[in-house]
Amino acid sequence: MPSRNDGSARSKLGNIVMLDRPLQLSPSPMRPDDVKKLVAMARSVVGITIDERKADFLAGRLGRRLVSTGLTNYADYCRLLQTSAAERTAFGEALTTHTTSFFRERSQYDWLLEKGLADMTEGRDTREMVVWSAACSTGQEGYTALMVLHQARDRGLRGLAPRLIGTDISRPVVQRAKTAVYSKQEIEGIPIELRRRFLLSSKSTDGVYRIVPELRDQAIWRQANLASGEGLDGISADIVFLRNVLIYFDEEIRGRVIENVYRRLRPGGVLMTGHTEASHARRDGLELVQPSIYRKVK
Repeated sequence: MPSRNDGSARSKLGNIVMLDRPLQLSPSPMRPDDVKKLVAMARSVVGITIDERKADFLAGRLGRRLVSTGLTNYADYCRLLQTSAAERTAFGEALTTHTTSFFRERSQYDWLLEKGLADMTEGRDTREMVVWSAACSTGQEGYTALMVLHQARDRGLRGLAPRLIGTDISRPVVQRAKTAVYSKQEIEGIPIELRRRFLLSSKSTDGVYRIVPELRDQAIWRQANLASGEGLDGISADIVFLRNVLIYFDEEIRGRVIENVYRRLRPGGVLMTGHTEASHARRDGLELVQPSIYRKVK
């Protein structure tokens, strides 16, 4: 009698092999009704605005989610989003883009080091300086800010006590920021002298680096939604980085995001936006210091 092995059961009919596990089918094409529902869900869950003409973008970002959930059509996926909080989180993460680097938009860090931090600490009873990286991605923006604060302390702002809060809607990138591990390519924006001071090289793997414990201990990371305010409780910051975020929202959602950030910015504190979206941050109570930098009027 032929023996049966422990792998997938199969029977042979000529040259055809039949597996006892069904093959994963490709998702069915996205219908206009599916697009409308997914665009509405993107706005309500993540706060981002997607043009209904960008069905290809949606399919490209969400096709893997259908495969992961075992579904083959977007109508069923829309129904899943209505009932599953976990899938709504995964949905939001699939639609968001996380692009960052060390010392990105260098002029803002230079302003902090050369003028901004001295102005902000003048006459203050406390030298605590809280930085909030509001859409922190994998952490480079926030760790860069901490490096700059340490430089400022070395240059004469004695007693400066840096602290960092990093938030993002995506759980995976927040977890990555916590690990503070980066590749050789990712650290290229860090000046050599700062690499020597703030990076540790892996003893076991070439081209892998980690932020030193001193900076890691000054940072906390959490998942949060800037549009709804979920996860923002307790934040009170002197410096807020809100860069390359506002461009993804429509006017109504942008207003909500700015309000949620403004309420958590201390009087005299500064808000940094992306250079291409500075006009979106205009609000009563914020005065323009220089392009893409605003101060909360006391």
